[in-house]
Amino acid sequence: MPLFDLTSPEITEAPWRAYARLREQAPVYPLPGMPDAFAVSRYEDVRAVLSDGETFSSTLERNAEPMLMVFRDGEAHDRLREVMAAAFTPRAIAAVRPAVEATAAERLDRILERGRGDLVSEWCQPIPTAAIAEILGVPGDLSSEFQRWARDLLAIFFASKVAGEEPAGSFERLRAFAPVGLSLVASLGPRLGLELFHTIRRAVPERGAVWTRARLSSARGMAEFLVFFGRVLQGQRRRPKANVLDMLIRAQASKSSESARAPVSDVELLMQGLALMTAGIDTTSMLLASGVRVLCERPELFRELRGEPGRDQRIEAFVHETLRLWSPVQWTHRRATRDVEIRGTKIPRDGLVLALVGSANRDPAHFDAPDELRLDRGDAGYLSFAIGPHVCIGRNLALLEARTAFSQLLTRVGSIRLDPDGPPVVSRTGGTHGFESLPVIVEAAQKSAAPVRTNA
Repeated sequence: MPLFDLTSPEITEAPWRAYARLREQAPVYPLPGMPDAFAVSRYEDVRAVLSDGETFSSTLERNAEPMLMVFRDGEAHDRLREVMAAAFTPRAIAAVRPAVEATAAERLDRILERGRGDLVSEWCQPIPTAAIAEILGVPGDLSSEFQRWARDLLAIFFASKVAGEEPAGSFERLRAFAPVGLSLVASLGPRLGLELFHTIRRAVPERGAVWTRARLSSARGMAEFLVFFGRVLQGQRRRPKANVLDMLIRAQASKSSESARAPVSDVELLMQGLALMTAGIDTTSMLLASGVRVLCERPELFRELRGEPGRDQRIEAFVHETLRLWSPVQWTHRRATRDVEIRGTKIPRDGLVLALVGSANRDPAHFDAPDELRLDRGDAGYLSFAIGPHVCIGRNLALLEARTAFSQLLTRVGSIRLDPDGPPVVSRTGGTHGFESLPVIVEAAQKSAAPVRTNA
């Protein structure tokens, strides 16, 4: 039996023991069935891989030209990041906060009226959806569409090479791609539509994967989102509004005029909006669900967090520890740009490195009592937001969402426990940790309060 099997239920549900085995027995582990692919599990090595963008590239195919910032390196990455940073300034995040606060409170009140509910679909997902809707300048009632589009993006632009996958035939690909291209061109015009179509068509091969029937189905969802957001972008340009999307449009224009770098195109801006929707909704939802689950299982911790004084500081510490112990992103991929050696194991040029963030966060060589949730630990250098050139651009937004959401939960809810009639369902999305559903039973706090403004 292999020490680490990416397809096993243990890895998708609770990989912590497997991580410990890797750290102790094979800290640089050749992945079975994947030639020249290695899992790196110790904190020191994961941090080094993520920090060194020259040796370990985020572009997984050498000659690929990915459209998403997260898969670019160097100049191509930096010019996009300069523009996207406009969505994450203190002013931009402050503009999002009222929507986060109101959604967290209103959704909790609905659940409290019934005394039970699925926290994932009814609370964890709507909160970041409201934030991203505010950033993109779109209606906040598109939660189900956003979640579907996010899954489609993960299937295509984050596709991973899987041994034995059956590619779709030529006719199936033609039948799937034809309506995708037609809808983009008809809705957004021939130039922008064709550029977006080719971006979608190249995305899976650029990840070293193949177009399967499931991925072809997701391509239609990608076209649907790009048509939707493309129209929003065009409308905002005609009739500007004072929102975060306007900040992005202004940043795009100003950077293009001020910099010697190539201007950020509309295709690139649309694709970053697509990535923002996925990263901003799924990962934050996973973080909130993991935090709720541990509060359900540890009522003494729930009571401690509710106490005064010092509640805001304890919530802050709780969010950091939840991120460390149950990072929404459990691993990320890098490609070696040259022959390199890690702990005596040779990684060939173009070899794949799986940087196990979830394992690094529990490495006893870096963290005391690494499997314990301790409110006195601080952030302690955990790697859930990565590090180096690709450190998460939305870090401060995610932290604000989590602090605000848990503040509302701890104010409005007097007790919370898992619903015995519906056990939690763990997400099966590879490389992540979260829940598809989290049914709970709740009771209102004795003094239900209006939305509390924290020092988030």
